[in-house]
Amino acid sequence: MSQASNSNTPNRVSFSSAGAVRRRPSPQVLSPVQLAHHGLIAALARETPHNIVGTYSDRFDIMNRADHLENVLAAVTAYAKVIVADTAENAPLGYVADETGFLADAAADIVGALKKAVDRMIDDANEAA
Repeated sequence: MSQASNSNTPNRVSFSSAGAVRRRPSPQVLSPVQLAHHGLIAALARETPHNIVGTYSDRFDIMNRADHLENVLAAVTAYAKVIVADTAENAPLGYVADETGFLADAAADIVGALKKAVDRMIDDANEAA
């Protein structure tokens, strides 16, 4: 008795589905916004804030915090630039302006204030000696 005449034998492979089984999935391409988001999350995951031990911070504590904030704010600024650029590209012409320079300036001011505090602490220590 052949398999063709045996009604109890299931048809295991249909010729119409054979190509679907062998086809490789196409790679997914991430948009620039998604790539920027992944980059931001990766950058933030690499950055851990310095713990200040004790009651007062010394200049090394403040410098470590300044370096930490500089890296975090640089990652956030880069992400914001990609978001704004992509939005401007997809919005009607002239509606979205790139104002991320203000964010970069604010980040520089924040980090600069911490570094200035370190410089003042060094100057005060030199005057006391």
